[in-house]
Amino acid sequence: MAAFAVAGAAYLALSHLLTITEHPSTLMLALGVTPMTILALLSSWHSRLRWLALTLLAVLALTAMLYLDELRNHVNWLYFVQHAGTMFLLAITFGSTLGREDADALCSSVTRLMLSGPADAAYMRYTWKVTLVWTVYFITSAVLSVGLFFFGPIAVWSYFANLLTPVIIGLIFVVEYLVRVRVLPKRAHFSIAQTIQAYRSHDRR
Repeated sequence: MAAFAVAGAAYLALSHLLTITEHPSTLMLALGVTPMTILALLSSWHSRLRWLALTLLAVLALTAMLYLDELRNHVNWLYFVQHAGTMFLLAITFGSTLGREDADALCSSVTRLMLSGPADAAYMRYTWKVTLVWTVYFITSAVLSVGLFFFGPIAVWSYFANLLTPVIIGLIFVVEYLVRVRVLPKRAHFSIAQTIQAYRSHDRR
């Protein structure tokens, strides 16, 4: 976990440097896109349309090589699409589960993976509200990302997207845990690490 945290912090710092640097070197650009490339390859390999996804990635990689100078000069757009796109997709992922029963909300489904027995209605109502909070945050973050990128200094957007966003997400996990312990004192509680692992298990399912 410590190694992962250090690697994540280094990547975010490099992303910030790439965003605010007008003409980053090819090495900096390669290091910056490596994590995204690895994730894209893994997702494509596990996709039902594996070979189509891999072919599209190969075409994208070839296009990037042909227009490498343009990519270097507009690398901030790469990170903008990554950040704003991720926030919008997460808002849709969480928000699309809110119109169902309390137990069907995304955070409720994740919680049920960790419980050894059935969850009561109050617990599911609480996790529905947690899903709502995440949805509101992701929508707000996406809107701020778009606004800062197009109407503010690029350095301000970079601080928000590359440095402040992971801090805010971490704080939400911490605050939610503290609130849950207080408002549901007699229920089962799980650490932040267990919660993140449950999200990963839910995503794999």
